[in-house]
Amino acid sequence: MSKFYLTTPIYYASGPPHAGHAFTTTYADVIARYRRQHGDDVFFLTGMDEHGSKIAEKAAEENRSPQEFVDDVAAEYQKLWQSLDISNDIFIRTTSEKHKIGVRKFFDRLRAADAIYEEFYEGLYCAGCEDFITESKLVNGLCPDHAKPPELIKEKNYFLNLKQYLPAVREKIISDTIHIRPDSRRKEILNVIDSGIPNFSMTRDRTRVPWGIPFPYDDSQTIYVWGDALLNYLTALDFPDGDLYKKFWPADLHIVGSEINKFHSIYWPAMLLAADVPLPKSIFVHGLFTVNGQKMSKTIGNVINPDDLISRYGTDGARYLLLSQFPASEHGDIKADEFDLKYNADLANGLGNLFERIFSMLRIYNISPTDEETDPEIASACKNAGEEYHRRVGGCELFEALQTVFLFIKTLDRYINEKTPWNMAKEGERKELVRALNSLFHGAETIIEWFTPFLPEKMAYAKEYACKLKAGTLAEDKKLNLFPRL
Repeated sequence: MSKFYLTTPIYYASGPPHAGHAFTTTYADVIARYRRQHGDDVFFLTGMDEHGSKIAEKAAEENRSPQEFVDDVAAEYQKLWQSLDISNDIFIRTTSEKHKIGVRKFFDRLRAADAIYEEFYEGLYCAGCEDFITESKLVNGLCPDHAKPPELIKEKNYFLNLKQYLPAVREKIISDTIHIRPDSRRKEILNVIDSGIPNFSMTRDRTRVPWGIPFPYDDSQTIYVWGDALLNYLTALDFPDGDLYKKFWPADLHIVGSEINKFHSIYWPAMLLAADVPLPKSIFVHGLFTVNGQKMSKTIGNVINPDDLISRYGTDGARYLLLSQFPASEHGDIKADEFDLKYNADLANGLGNLFERIFSMLRIYNISPTDEETDPEIASACKNAGEEYHRRVGGCELFEALQTVFLFIKTLDRYINEKTPWNMAKEGERKELVRALNSLFHGAETIIEWFTPFLPEKMAYAKEYACKLKAGTLAEDKKLNLFPRL
């Protein structure tokens, strides 16, 4: 049994979860379930990033303490993950004592290695980004992400000597010691490194950013939100001496969005090298999405509420619709106005209808599936589809894996139409009928196995139904009705 440590980014607790958070977490959940299904000892992390000036400001707007504010936001996320059937092993929060203790131990290592130094810094600071921004990145004097002018700030900070570690980070990426996927994101990071990048400010002035973990060696400072948040991947495992850390580190896979690629593929490895901690093995960077061609916005009214998806399509329907829109390695567009069409076409009329056709014929013709040899045509199609499916999921290509399964579904539908089992039954071709329906049943069993990480609730029901059908214990008129049409 191999260990497999998988993480989502921890989500910034400035507001309730939206479809982007649900997409990333469901994506990771499918991979975690797939790994468990194939015998790996999986540890799956998600959680909340709960410090920083934005959170303090949001809490103040509601006349509440920052801790009260993040407690409520964290509860919303945990409730959603339960509704989406997310199988995480831990929900880490950066306000927890467990996390703070681990952060202190990590910074002790940085200090012992002389990897951090004090310096007065003057620059343009965007409160929305909670980071300094160069003048060249401004658009008409405004931050391109928040459309607000940055503030000129001069203050004392403590910096990670990033430039000292960048050559090693670059070499680890080029040698694939850190495997960044897709290759376009790997090249993007190498371009950032090669174009020059300043040292990484690890603290903020406490009078300006009081809501943060105190910097252990200078009371005037708090730890910068990213310097705190990235360490969650270690602190969740009780770094550096805990049994979980010894068992599961280094991380096998970080799943992150492209907007935070730089933090995970440059700053994070540099921090780990400075502290003499092993590097993560791979980072999968997914693209961002628009909704019906536009960026999600409350003003436009196109924000997708994951709870609304679950209410209309069920847990597994919502999971499927989130993952089946476009290849995750690219930026894409979610056609929210076509959700009903896609649900009906793929799940009700595609997967659900195929299963109903196969299982109903087995019931009607009173055939109990056996382990007899499968028709070579179906066996070959199943083998080829299986190889492609496992290659795609293993490469974090879930959209492509789903497409592979649906091509196999079409193969089985076509086989039914060509073999016409109803004519075999009418003409008394019992042996041929049994062989055809056995082949179809084993194809359906394989689809259940492949879809189990994606649609765990529905596939558990389908598997139970198939087992009863095989054992002859299914009620005579019991229909599967897996995905009712809308």
